[in-house]
Amino acid sequence: MRKQTKLVAVLSTAALLAIGASMTSFAAQGWAEEDGTWVYYDKNGDRVTDSWKKSGDNWFWLDDSGEMATDMLIEDDDDYYYVDANGAMVRNQWVAIENEDAGEEDEPDHYWYYFQSNGKAYKRSDSATTISAKTINGKKYAFDTDGKMLFGWVNSSFERDDEDDAWQTCDYYFGGEDDGAMVVNNFALISITDEDADDAQPGDDFWDEEQDRYFYFKASGKKQGEHKGKNINGRKYGFDKYGRMIASWSTTLSPVDKSHTAVNTATDSDGNPIISTQGSATYSSSFMYYSSPEDGARYSKNWFKVVPGYYLHQDKYEEDAEYWYYADSDGNLYTNTIERYKGKKYAFDEYGRMISGLALLRMEDGSNTAIAEKIASDDPTFPYENEDEFNTTVAKLTDSGDLQKGNYAFYYFGSSEDGAMKTGKQTISLDGDTATFKFKTTSSDKGVGITGLDDKKYYVGGKLIKADKEDKYDIVLTKDDVVLGDTDDGTVRFDIKQFIKEFGGVLQEKDDKEYKKDQDTWVFDTAKTKNCRVINASGTVAKGKTVKDGDGYKITVDSNYAITKIVLED
Repeated sequence: MRKQTKLVAVLSTAALLAIGASMTSFAAQGWAEEDGTWVYYDKNGDRVTDSWKKSGDNWFWLDDSGEMATDMLIEDDDDYYYVDANGAMVRNQWVAIENEDAGEEDEPDHYWYYFQSNGKAYKRSDSATTISAKTINGKKYAFDTDGKMLFGWVNSSFERDDEDDAWQTCDYYFGGEDDGAMVVNNFALISITDEDADDAQPGDDFWDEEQDRYFYFKASGKKQGEHKGKNINGRKYGFDKYGRMIASWSTTLSPVDKSHTAVNTATDSDGNPIISTQGSATYSSSFMYYSSPEDGARYSKNWFKVVPGYYLHQDKYEEDAEYWYYADSDGNLYTNTIERYKGKKYAFDEYGRMISGLALLRMEDGSNTAIAEKIASDDPTFPYENEDEFNTTVAKLTDSGDLQKGNYAFYYFGSSEDGAMKTGKQTISLDGDTATFKFKTTSSDKGVGITGLDDKKYYVGGKLIKADKEDKYDIVLTKDDVVLGDTDDGTVRFDIKQFIKEFGGVLQEKDDKEYKKDQDTWVFDTAKTKNCRVINASGTVAKGKTVKDGDGYKITVDSNYAITKIVLED
């Protein structure tokens, strides 16, 4: 309520004339004007003191000397009244009365009172056990035992609290000194002092010691307590233990401190609290995002692109780097998982960031959606920033069998602004060199880079294996539909000389055991070469034909892909 609605109306001239007329027409008993003021004589001719007397429709107070009081707060039989400048009792009115302690710390210039139809000021009973709010013009107000309107923070003893920590200890809020309306079913923006601001998330100005923050007050007028997903007008909001609306990043784990560790509500097999640390999926998935202090609505089942909080990911927070995140229906971040959204699949790392581009993922045993770890492209053990590093890494993973078993898998997601999982054939740049990849389209392992034969071509980790244009043809060794190759030099293929050496081809005898001088010929046991494949510069696998590579070797392949003979021509 605005101040001007509380100003006391001045009595009209007609009303004053009526009062004057009634007071001048008296006999021995009644009103009399003496020395510029009004007095009242009883039937014995004595002045009436400390009492109310009526004139017309108005009541007037006679003070302890019997003179009519004006512009004064009257205490009568533990009740408070007010008489205006004309001496008339004020009824159904707000009145601002000067505060005798004005000028002292946290003391207002005046206090507001509301005087009812009987002239009594609203006040709280000494025995009241509730806030006892009064409804005036559709709004609720509260008063102390002296009839003063309460404002600002009010504590559980129903008294105004002007301490700096009142926002932490009080349950009710009644606006400013010239407002006083109880906040009900609504938010209120309140200036507070937070002496512990340094322990909150650094860097954001709304965490400074002096803050303007929103609070929410329920139908009872009581402050909303700690909550991570309070539904208000169809949106979810969070409130800390003091009722302050949460903004930006928050976590369900506690306590979180600058060591980036937090205690989980879950316990281990021995009953001890599980300690989570920054960078773990459990830690990150506990975080929620609540937008700005001016809005505060929690993100649920929605995307948002922001800088991670200091406690969520300190390094990237300090870099001021923005990433895409997705919050589930409970507001928690997706972490180390592959999830479907509107018909597309997306992956999220241990910090909750959407994964983009070519990614090597270590998967949980037997799962095609749960990620154990995202391997960075510059990882010292499994790098894949350029084509040579990629070849080295897939050679290690095929030699160990991890690609075959699905322990590790290459995926390809869209750009940092897209992130959707890609399937089928894709052209991918590896440090400026383009390479052809192919990713599975089947639902059980959708998006996994193909390892093995597919449509007469061979892929490892999704990358197409093909001969150099100058070589024209290369030989790859497969086992259980997996390309192996020479892992020592990081390749996934054999050259011809290496193949002959590894598979022990025998020299072909010609013309009564005399060797032809213009060529070398080797024949092979197809039982040994049945897992070998000849590939050309486009990656196609040769079948049932004889082909010639760039070094003059003619390779004969049977209908089962097995190499039967190699001839080196001059």
